[in-house]
Amino acid sequence: MTEPGGWRRPAVVIVGLGVLLGCSSAADLAGDRTASPTPTTPTATPSTATPPPRALPGGWQAEALPGRLRPVVITTDGSRLVVGGGAGIGDDAEPRLLVRGGDGWEDVPLTPRTGYGEIASLVELAVAPSGRVVALGNATGGAHLMPRWTAWSGTLEAVTETPQVFETFGGPSAGGLAGVASAPVATVIGSWATSSQQLSPAVWHEDAGRWLRRTDVDAFADRGGVQALPTAVAATRTQVVVVGTETITTATSTRQTAVAWRTRDLQRWDRLALAAGARVSSGATDLACGPDACVVAGWVGDRLSAWRVDAQAVRRLRLPRVAVEAYVARPRAAYDGTCIAVAAGQESRDLVSSADGLRWRSTPVPQAKVTDLAVVSRRLYALAPAGATPLVSRDDACAR
Repeated sequence: MTEPGGWRRPAVVIVGLGVLLGCSSAADLAGDRTASPTPTTPTATPSTATPPPRALPGGWQAEALPGRLRPVVITTDGSRLVVGGGAGIGDDAEPRLLVRGGDGWEDVPLTPRTGYGEIASLVELAVAPSGRVVALGNATGGAHLMPRWTAWSGTLEAVTETPQVFETFGGPSAGGLAGVASAPVATVIGSWATSSQQLSPAVWHEDAGRWLRRTDVDAFADRGGVQALPTAVAATRTQVVVVGTETITTATSTRQTAVAWRTRDLQRWDRLALAAGARVSSGATDLACGPDACVVAGWVGDRLSAWRVDAQAVRRLRLPRVAVEAYVARPRAAYDGTCIAVAAGQESRDLVSSADGLRWRSTPVPQAKVTDLAVVSRRLYALAPAGATPLVSRDDACAR
C-alpha cells in the first residue's frame, strides 16, 4: 500500500497456521507482547564501576566492558560513548545498550515488544545530541534462518522496540540495511529489490511507530547503466548524509565511483561526486559527522582516502599513503567537528588521525578488523568485535 508522498507501507500477509508454525522459532512462539495491558516499565541499571584502562603496546589502552557484553556498534551523543550490542546466547540472549559516563558504564533500559526483540543484538545505532535514539536489532530465526530485524526508538533514558511486520525490512526483496540516523529526521537507509534484476537504494522514515519505505528517490535513480548502492548514513545538525558507490557499466567496462547524497527532509536530495576526475575506481564505505560537516572514509584505487563534506564544498583530504585492496576495503571514520580519524579496516591495522585535516599521524590499532570508530572529548575509540580486546582507546590521536 502506498501512503501519501510515495511512502510504502508493507502489506500484512495472512498465512495458514501450518505454514506459520513451519517457519517459527522459539522467538516466533514467544508472541507479540504489544497487546499486553500492563507492559513492564524498565528501570535504569546502576552504573558499573569501570576498572582503569589497561595499557597496550603503541599507546593504546584496553577498555573494560561490563559482564557478558558483545559490542557491535559504538557512537556518541556528543559528550559520552554509547555502545550497542547484545549479551548471552540462544534463549538467554538479550539486547544491550550502554552509556559510558564519568562514573562508569550504565545500562539504558530496553523494553522489547516481540520474541525477536527479546533476543536481538543491536547492530545499527544513532544518537542525537538531544539524546534521541534510533536503533536496529537483529536476530536469526525461522525455518530459513533469515535475519529478523527489530526497530527501536527512545532516548538515553529508555528505549522501546516498535514492532514492525516482517516485510518492513526483511523478506525475499530485502537487499540489506546500511545504517540509521536519529536527527534531524529519523532515517533508515538500505536497498530493496524493485524487480527481478534490479536492486535499488531504499529510504525508510518513521511515522507514528511505523517505518515506511520508498525506492523512488530521484537522486538514487538508475540512470542508464549507473547503479547506486548506499553503504552508510550519518547526520549533521541540519542534514542527513548518505554515502556509497555508483557502478557504471558500459559496453566495454565496469567501474565504481564514490558518491554522497544529502537531504534535510528525505524529500529533496543533492548528489555529490566525491572522486570526481579520478581515473580509477573508488568507493565510500563510512562517514562520521560533526555539527556542520562530515568526514567520509573510502578508497581510490589502492589507496586509503577520505573527504570532508560541508554545506559549501567537498574536499578530498590529503592522507598519508596507506595501501588498501580496491573493492574489498572497508575503511572507517570518526569525526567530532575537529578531530578526524580514518582506519583502513578489514585485515589492516593502519589508522591515521589529525586535529586539523592537514597534519596527520599514524597510530596503528592493536588489532585488525576495526568495524567502528568514535571520538568523545578528543579521546579516540576503536571497536574490533572479534579481537581479544574489542574496545580500545587513546587520548593523543588528535594532539597538536
